[in-house]
Amino acid sequence: MFIMKITRVLELDALRGIAALMVVFYHYTVDRPQADLGFFLGTTGVELFFMISGFVILMSLNSVKSSLHFIVNRISRLYPTYWACVTFTFIALTIYYHVDLGYNEIERYLGNLTMFQFYFNISDIDDSYWTMIIEMTFYIGMLVLYHLKKLNYLNWIGFIIIIGVSISGLFFHDSPIVKEVFNSIQIVLYLPLFISGTIFYNLYFNKEKIWQRYSLLALCLIAQILSYNYTDRFRFSVNQTQYSIMLIVYYALFSLIVNHKLGFIVSKGTLFLGKISFAVYLIHQAFSIKILLPFFMEDLNFNFWISSLVFSIPIVIIIAALITYFIEIPFGRLLKQNLFAKKLANH
Repeated sequence: MFIMKITRVLELDALRGIAALMVVFYHYTVDRPQADLGFFLGTTGVELFFMISGFVILMSLNSVKSSLHFIVNRISRLYPTYWACVTFTFIALTIYYHVDLGYNEIERYLGNLTMFQFYFNISDIDDSYWTMIIEMTFYIGMLVLYHLKKLNYLNWIGFIIIIGVSISGLFFHDSPIVKEVFNSIQIVLYLPLFISGTIFYNLYFNKEKIWQRYSLLALCLIAQILSYNYTDRFRFSVNQTQYSIMLIVYYALFSLIVNHKLGFIVSKGTLFLGKISFAVYLIHQAFSIKILLPFFMEDLNFNFWISSLVFSIPIVIIIAALITYFIEIPFGRLLKQNLFAKKLANH
C-alpha cells in the first residue's frame, strides 16, 4: 500500500473532546435528577468515539510502512496513557477503600494492564474500560486486512458481516448461540459504527463512488439502530428512539466534516479537550463517582453543580492533562523509538 501524507482533521479532534465531555456528564448525572436535562444522552458519546476510531484507523494505516510499523504506533499511542490511568485509578481506589493487596487484587491490576482483561475473565478496575477490548478487536481486524493487502475489500467485508449480524439479531436473537457470539465478540454490536468511520474517511479523501458509500452508510445506520435490541447497556438510560436520533446526529456531523462544513467547532478549548480526551475518558468514572463527588457533596456539603463544575471536573481535566503531556507524549515517543530500535537490531 502506498503511503499518504495526511494532515490532521481538526474537526475530529474537537469532536473527540466533545464526546469525552458527553460521557463525563452522563456518568456524573446517572441516577440524579440532573440527567433529565439531557445529560443521559451522553452515554452515546461512546458511539461517537467508535466512529472517530474507524476514520482515524485508516489515516494511520495509510501513513505506515508495514504491519509492524502500525503495531508500534498503536502500542506507543495507547499503552503509556492506559497504563498510567489504570495505575492511578488502582492506587486511588486501593487507598480510599483501604484494600488489602492480596493475590486477587494484584492479578486484577496486572490483567487490566493488558487491555484484554475481558478475555481473561478479569473485571475492569474502572467500568469505562469496557470499550478498550472493542477498540483493540477492531484494530486487530484492520491489521489483518492490511497485512493481507485486503483493505480494498473492507466495505464489502463489513457489509456482509453487518447483514449477517442484523439477520441473526432480527430472527435468531433468542438463540443461545447468537447470544453467546454477541456477548463474546462484542465488536459485532458496534461494527457498523467503525465501518461508518472508514466510509466517511474515504468520502473525505476520495470523492468517488459517493452514492454507493452513502448507501452503505445508511445500511450501517439502520444496522446500528437495530443493535439496540441486543444489549442491556441502555436499559436505564436511553430508549431506542433517543438512541436513533443521536446516531442520526452523529452521522450528520460526519457528513458535515467530509464536506468541510464543521470547522466552527474547532477552537483552542475543543482541541485541548480532544488532546487529553483519552486520559479523561479513562480516569473520570471510578475516580469521580467513587471518590471526588462523595467527598465534595457528602463530606464538604457542596451541591452537585459546585462539586462537579468547580471541583471534580477541573481536577479530572488537570490530572488528564498531566498524564497526556508528561506521560503519553514523552513516554509514547520513547516507547516507539525503543521498539523501532529493537526492530532494526533484529534485522
